[in-house]
Amino acid sequence: MNKAQKKILEAVGVLSKNRIYYSAFSKKHVLDVKGGRSEVKIPSFICSKTNNCLILAESWFRERGLYLSWGAIGSAFLLSICVYFSAAIFLKEGITNVPATLAAMTALVMGWASAYPLFFAAKSELKKQGLQYAIFNTESKNIYFVSDLDFQSKTCRWEECTFCIAYSAGSIEGRYYELRGYLFNDDGSVRDSFSFDDYHYMTTNSEQHRQLMVEDLSARFEYVRRFMEDGADSVEPVTGHLDLKPSLSEAAHRFQPRSKVSDGKKFHIIYSIVRTVFLIPFSVQVVGHYFFCRYCRLPEWPQSVIDECGKEVFPRR
Repeated sequence: MNKAQKKILEAVGVLSKNRIYYSAFSKKHVLDVKGGRSEVKIPSFICSKTNNCLILAESWFRERGLYLSWGAIGSAFLLSICVYFSAAIFLKEGITNVPATLAAMTALVMGWASAYPLFFAAKSELKKQGLQYAIFNTESKNIYFVSDLDFQSKTCRWEECTFCIAYSAGSIEGRYYELRGYLFNDDGSVRDSFSFDDYHYMTTNSEQHRQLMVEDLSARFEYVRRFMEDGADSVEPVTGHLDLKPSLSEAAHRFQPRSKVSDGKKFHIIYSIVRTVFLIPFSVQVVGHYFFCRYCRLPEWPQSVIDECGKEVFPRR
C-alpha cells in the first residue's frame, strides 16, 4: 500500500488516526493493571472465554461493513453516472467528433477518479483490514491482537501494554470512547495499538455523561484486569462468541444492540424484511456487516500461538 492509498484510507476513516495518537485525555485516563476497582462489568459485546483465553472484538466491530456497503454503492453510482454521460455524448456526437470524444473520455476519467476512493475503501475494509480482535491469555500473560497499524496479528506481554480510555477519533474529542491498548517505543512514540470491547456512546457531551462513560469503561476493563491478574475463575463466565455467520436480523441487532431479538424464526424473517424495506440506510449497513462477516480476511496466527491457545479459541467460519 503506497502513501497515496494510505492517505485515502485515513481520509475516509478505514485507517484510524487513533492508531498512532496518544491523546492528553488518554494520558489522564490510564487504567491501572494492578490496582483493582470495586465495580466490574462483563464486556458489553462480542466475547468468548475458552481455554483460559478471553476473546474480545475490536471496538467498532459491530459497525464493520460500513465502507463495504456504502463504498460499493457510492462508487457504482458515481461511475455509472459518468459512464452514462460518456455514452450519451458518443451516441449524440459520434466517435469521429474529436471534441466530443475528448469530453466523453474526460467524463470517464472523472468517474473513475471520484469512484476509486470509495471502491478502494470498500475493498480495503474487506481484504486489508479484515477481522480484528484481541485474545487475552491468563496463563501465559500474553495478549494476541490484530494491529490497528497494519492489521497484522501480533503478540505482546500483559505488563508491557498501557491501557487507557481513548477518543474513538484519535485527537478529536467527541461522544465515542473506547478501551485501547498502546505499545510505545523507547522515545515515547506509539509503536502499535489496538482496541477491544464495544465503544461507549455518550448521548450528550456533558460532564455527568462523561463521568458515567469513564465509570462504564473502567468497570469493563476491570473484568479484563481480574481475568488476567487473578485467573479465569475470578470473573463471571460469558456465553457469547464471535459469530461470523450471522443472519440479517442478528446483524441488525449488532448494529442496534437495544433492539429486541426473538428466538422465533417467523419474527426473524419479519424483522429482516421490515429493516430491509422501510429502513434503507440502516439496512444497507446491516447487509454490509452481513457480507463483511462472511467474506472478510481472517488474521493468520503462528502455529506456536495456535498450539498455546488451542485452535478452537480463534474465531472461524
